[in-house]
Amino acid sequence: MPKRIQLPDDFYKHDFKQLAKIEKHPRTRIRFIGLSHIQNGKSYEQVAQYLLQSLSAVKQWVRHYKDEGIDGLKEKQRSGRPSKARNQNHTKLLQSILAMQNNKNGGRVRLKDIQNMLAKDFNIHYQNINGVHYLLTKLGLS
Repeated sequence: MPKRIQLPDDFYKHDFKQLAKIEKHPRTRIRFIGLSHIQNGKSYEQVAQYLLQSLSAVKQWVRHYKDEGIDGLKEKQRSGRPSKARNQNHTKLLQSILAMQNNKNGGRVRLKDIQNMLAKDFNIHYQNINGVHYLLTKLGLS
């Protein structure tokens, strides 16, 4: 017989199904759905199987809920590699790219042109053109 799950007293006060419907982040939505199943009497193993998650992940969701409440289930900010343009003023970059487009005699400014300008004027070296595209997206130009 499976061990009885020990849940906090306020666990049943929340409507996890409703929270899942209004949640925008998909990983948080999955967590809410999982806890909704647990509220309905499903075991950790069943929830893990339903949601195609590991058993340890489901246990971790409950542990986070016990420790931090609803906020413990929400997706946290993840760290990543810092931008190569982090030290540069984004306004200067934006103005330079727009000036480059305005000074162009016909046609468009290519990513390769922007990559060369960044290397020459700002000492920002992207090995791959995708980094330039990501920067333009971040600046709202692409």
